[in-house]
Amino acid sequence: MKSSRPEALSVLVVDDDTQMLKTIKDILRLRGYSAVIAATGREALKVTSEMVNAPAVALVDLQLPDMDGIELIGRLREIAALTEVVILTGNASIDSAVRALRENSNDYLLKPVQPELLVGTIERAGERWQRHRAELAMSESEERLRLIFDHVSDALFIADDSGRIIDANPAACALSSQSLETIRALTMAEVLPESSPQGRSDHRVLDVRSAAFAPGVLVYTVRDLTRQRKLEDQLVQAQKMEAVGQLAGGVAHDFNNLLTVIMSYSSMLLADMGANDAVRGDIQEISDAAQRAAALTRQLLAFSRKQVLQMRAVNVNSVVTDVEKMLRRLIGEDILLTTHLDPELALINADPGQLEQVLINLAVNARDAMPQGGDLTITTDNAELSDEHGERHLGAAPGSYIMLAVTDTGSGMTKDVQQRLFEPFYTTKGVGKGTGLGLATVHGIVKQSGGDVYVYSELGHGTTFKVYFPRLTTAEPVTITAEHRAITPRGSETVLLAEDDEAIRTLGARVLGALGYNVLVARTGGEALRIVAEHKGQIDLIATDVVMPEMNGSQLVERVLEARPGIRVLFMSGYTDDEVMRRGVIDGQTAFLQKPFTPDLLAHKVREVLDLP
Repeated sequence: MKSSRPEALSVLVVDDDTQMLKTIKDILRLRGYSAVIAATGREALKVTSEMVNAPAVALVDLQLPDMDGIELIGRLREIAALTEVVILTGNASIDSAVRALRENSNDYLLKPVQPELLVGTIERAGERWQRHRAELAMSESEERLRLIFDHVSDALFIADDSGRIIDANPAACALSSQSLETIRALTMAEVLPESSPQGRSDHRVLDVRSAAFAPGVLVYTVRDLTRQRKLEDQLVQAQKMEAVGQLAGGVAHDFNNLLTVIMSYSSMLLADMGANDAVRGDIQEISDAAQRAAALTRQLLAFSRKQVLQMRAVNVNSVVTDVEKMLRRLIGEDILLTTHLDPELALINADPGQLEQVLINLAVNARDAMPQGGDLTITTDNAELSDEHGERHLGAAPGSYIMLAVTDTGSGMTKDVQQRLFEPFYTTKGVGKGTGLGLATVHGIVKQSGGDVYVYSELGHGTTFKVYFPRLTTAEPVTITAEHRAITPRGSETVLLAEDDEAIRTLGARVLGALGYNVLVARTGGEALRIVAEHKGQIDLIATDVVMPEMNGSQLVERVLEARPGIRVLFMSGYTDDEVMRRGVIDGQTAFLQKPFTPDLLAHKVREVLDLP
């Protein structure tokens, strides 16, 4: 009768007695086993090595013609470690059988073999094989689980129902800054005293979850969401700044057109008036107000990063020294200004005028934080930012930088204030005492210049702003051309003026025409292209607004240069989203006139571009 079992176990029978092999094979097959036979040791080894799955049981005669049975058993162990061995032996070799049993814990059968005894012995060997295989599979499974446990990025704590920690993975040790031995002596409440999805006292945000692993055993999964939340907050902030920046940029563009008209006509009126004219003071007030408004629009453009920077190699120490006298007047006598400037400071690529604005705004912010007086310190240094710094501040690329620090001994700021510090129009000052654009302007200028700015502050312990600009490795000499001369220059060349704003277009044509130029005017890029195609004479210069309908200034100039390669180009704008044009200004390859401008500035810039070699 066949034995009932989940699978047909394979049995290797090794004996040099052909009749014995046939008899045992028939008995085993009748009982449901899969029997493989071999008459020699070499044949047994060959058969075993060729089998897809090693035999569950090997029935081995101790006396074989080509090798000792004990030797064969040892070699079988090398290629089939789980195979259970049953020794076949006669009375003459009983001592050898006993020795084999002692050394390898094998079972044995005495010849002549009784069928029932044979089957019983094979069944016991098969059960041992199944048990050992299950133990091995469990061991391998445990090893895989341990590998996962040890290498998963989440912190895993295994604790009993009282909270006492039984085990923890390396991520858990790193999270709690404790060794495994120390953690095993603690409870979950001691390791994570404020564990919650909302956060912890050390400002980390942790997602803590628990699940029953076995009766009385819980697995706690702790995921550190701090970096993810910082990235999410940074994205929200960037989107908010982008939205406000788009609005501010559009407003600044329209305001700069209006201010150009106000500043220009007030300038022309003042030029035509005598020193004692009754309304001269009123006109001067209009001009001054327009200048203040222009400064405000520059701040709007700065934080929205839409201004056109005049970049060149700059020594930050020189900028600090140049504005130091003005800063001392600005902050007042009750604040002591001290500078610590690294004499070996490397150069940076920046707009010196905008860098001065950064210093002024930071100094004003520090002054307002010290109403009773205090110390203001400006420090410069060469700095190397590591990957670790980038992890803490998110987005700061490792590398060589110049550090500019402004430190005050003022009242300091709360964490909530620090989080909103660079938002436009956010201010802690009273109504009418601040625009909320000072630090937003700093942030915009620094970021547009390729740098980063960070704040370190505690209530009652003052504040430090650290600004990092990428270090300039190579610098070319820059020739600075004066924008203003005593006498307004004139000319007789032909200038094509492309401007969609009617007031600016009328103003520009009037100013340039009065200076002797032949002025062609166009309201759009398409109209400018038609003039270029139809005008029979020479066109010496195209002065174009950057932001126009139909096509922008860069696109217009590209097509004009195809038709008239020698024409000179002057861009005019209050701001630009055109990276190609802006990059040209930064590289010194593009002439640019910043709106708002006066007739005098327009005259000098046009002459400067026409006189270029």
